[in-house]
This record gives sequence, structure tokens and C-alpha cells, in this order.
Amino acid sequence: MQKKDLHITFGFSGTALLTQSQLVDLDQDEIVGFTDSLCLGPLCTLDDTEAIENRKSWWEKVLRSIRFEYGNSSVDDDLHLLRDIISSADRYSSIYLWLGDDANEKITIARLLSYLKELSTPIHKLNFHHVDFRNEKGEKLNLGSLQVMRAENIPGVAKHFEKLSDDDIQSYATLWENIYQKQEIINLFNRSGKHIIGDETFFDPYLLKRCSDKPQRSSYIVGHALCDIWDEFCDSSIGDLFLYHRLKALANKGKITISNPHEDAERAKLVFDVRNVG
Repeated sequence: MQKKDLHITFGFSGTALLTQSQLVDLDQDEIVGFTDSLCLGPLCTLDDTEAIENRKSWWEKVLRSIRFEYGNSSVDDDLHLLRDIISSADRYSSIYLWLGDDANEKITIARLLSYLKELSTPIHKLNFHHVDFRNEKGEKLNLGSLQVMRAENIPGVAKHFEKLSDDDIQSYATLWENIYQKQEIINLFNRSGKHIIGDETFFDPYLLKRCSDKPQRSSYIVGHALCDIWDEFCDSSIGDLFLYHRLKALANKGKITISNPHEDAERAKLVFDVRNVG
């Protein structure tokens, strides 16, 4: 049987974008995508049942519900995908990691390669640093993920795959071991690539900085905090849902007040007014 190439993405938008580009012939090759945001929450391995349940419980607390319609979560789905890749990896001719240096993608690579470090199949990774992205004004953009690109960018990006050496793969595997041992809630990387860790309150200062004595909509606070986080880390891994969760936590601690929730009960979990205590 002819071997396929395996193309690995991150996020629903990353997978959709690569598929939309039609650069990969799905009659011959395969695209799969991870979705679990590994930069947030306690981490788990394939064989640690307690750690898996701890991770799912943490996400349940943050999101209230992480279940899809068919009953699984992104934690379950990613572990299932990880098992599938491990069990069939030697049946692929090459593996292509359409993954960048955002924390979610970097940690996803690290976890995956910790299981594939003995694999003889060639593994290639995009080097986003060699891609020259420009906006309409010709200004250089620092983009490191498919999730912030357009389909027309894909052919140019695909020219910058590099085969990972044994040392490269071992470096990622070691990174996973180090991150997993620390078991911190927040795992990020600064602009120099240094690993940054923190607890659940790590981003609270970013939110409090944007609060004022006058009521402001929660979406305004979260949106500006996300921009501040991007400016500092150049990373889009931290989703808005976690920051909405932290706004509720700050209100419960009496550091801000919440009022005027949206009239729809579901939207009210995210849409409300925020102001400083005083």
C-alpha cells in the first residue's frame, strides 16, 4: 500500500485554512488537527488517567461545559488523535507540522514528539521566521500560526518547511518533559523563546489595567487585554473565554464589580458591564 503524507495543524481555523488552500491532495494525503489549548490548565499524558480527569475538570470549571454535541471534549479528542498518530506513524512517508511558535502549537509539537522521538519517518516543521509577511502598506508582520493567515498565504508558507534533526526532536521532547513536570496553569514563551509560567491569576493585571471607575462592556476589557498580551508575547494562544472566566473570578474576590448582564442567559455568562470597586 502506498504511504501517505500526514499534515498536522492546530485549531479548527488552521485545519480549515489548509484544506481550503487545496495545497494538500486529500485523495493521497491526510490532514489532522489538534485543538486542545495546552498553554492553559493542568497537563496530562496518554497513560495518566488522574491527570486526564484533572485537566477535563479544570476546563469544565473555566468554560462551564467543554462537551461537544457527540459527548467528547477537546481533551479527549486530542488524546484520541495522539494515539492514532503514534500507532500509525510508521505508515506515513513524511509528517509535516504546520505549526508555529505560539504556545499552544509549540507545546503540541513538544508533546507529540515526546512520543515520536524514536520514529524513523521524516518529520518536517514550518519555519515561520523565514517567511516574509507584509500588510497592505508593505509593513512586515510577525505571524507564527496558520490561524492568523489567509488561504492565499499558504503556498508561500509551504516553501519554508525544514526537516527536523534528531537533536531538534529530542529538544522538543525535553521541553515537554520540563513543562509537564512543573504542572503550572499558564505556559507561555516570551519573544526570545524563554518559557514563562504562572498560576491562574497570571493575566489578572492585564484585565485590571483596562478596568475603570465607569462601567465598560466585558468584551471591551477582554479585547484590549488580548491586544496587550499580544503586544508583550506576540502570541494568540490565550483565548477570550479564559479571560472572561478571570473577570468573574476577580468579581468574586471583590476586586471589580459586574452588572447589567446580557438579557440572554447564555450570553450573560460573557457579556456584562465591568467597573472598578469604589
